[in-house]
Amino acid sequence: MNAFLGGLATKLMDRWFTALVAPGLLWVAVLVAATRLGQDEPFQLRLLCDWLDRLSQEPALHAPAVVILMAVAAVLAGGAIGQIAGALGGVAERCWALPCTLPPAAWLLAARRRRWDRATRRLRQAVLHAVELDAQRADTGRADAMALRRHRQRDRLGPGRPLRLTRIGDRYARTAERVRRVNGLDDLALVWPRLWTVLPDSLRTEVAAARDSTSDAARLSGWGVLYITISACWWPASLLGISILIVSAVRARSTSENLAALIETAVDLHSADLAEQLGLPPTPSAVAAGHAITAQLSGSSSTEDERGELTIPTRRPPPAGL
Repeated sequence: MNAFLGGLATKLMDRWFTALVAPGLLWVAVLVAATRLGQDEPFQLRLLCDWLDRLSQEPALHAPAVVILMAVAAVLAGGAIGQIAGALGGVAERCWALPCTLPPAAWLLAARRRRWDRATRRLRQAVLHAVELDAQRADTGRADAMALRRHRQRDRLGPGRPLRLTRIGDRYARTAERVRRVNGLDDLALVWPRLWTVLPDSLRTEVAAARDSTSDAARLSGWGVLYITISACWWPASLLGISILIVSAVRARSTSENLAALIETAVDLHSADLAEQLGLPPTPSAVAAGHAITAQLSGSSSTEDERGELTIPTRRPPPAGL
């Protein structure tokens, strides 16, 4: 047991240092360099080298106690900055799945929908033009190429009409809608904690890994914001911050897609196990079983009407995210 606890503590320390302290130390180093370089001569590295040479010649900095104190202060500063980046990442995750019921999120969602509708109209016009040329037995090569181009332009905006502020939020909302339509689970946020307990260890491990990857991508966006703040002292930091935000967005789309697919898989394969664990009677379909699970967990009761059919309680509004 002591060996296990020691190994676990070592892994946690390694993860803490890798995810928070090391990137925090790098950010602190960039901040210090930015304050020395300034905006006027942002690429004059000789100024930074001269300052480091003068600093290394200070006798007080060669004392062991001072070195230890500076090392401890640097680690603490790096950890604190890492915590701030994690907090900003948490805010980013919430923004991904905003329900967009209030301004300005509602305005941004309306703008996304207008772009998607405009791309859809252009695609429809291109397809109709190609069909008309084909009916006239004319050359449809250019029309087909234009239709394919319009289709790609529309796909870049999303597989369907936007439902949330971001593509990631759209994916989460479609997962909740699919679970509601296919599995009858009207409130995935309510059912998921109970469903988690009946999942096999292998699937739980995969879902947890996908969840951690999504959180890491969100934390990366926090680092991008922090590097952009350094641009107040050194403008090239804005380029670095924007690059990090782009990488974060690409990674977040991939990891959120994987997470949503794993959640759908878990519901498809193990919602029946949850119904059995809850002691619910057999139902004729997965949708009816999902309705019964939701009714059981929400505290309402499903009763048989005079025709012997299952009475479904009023559906709750879809959750903001997963």
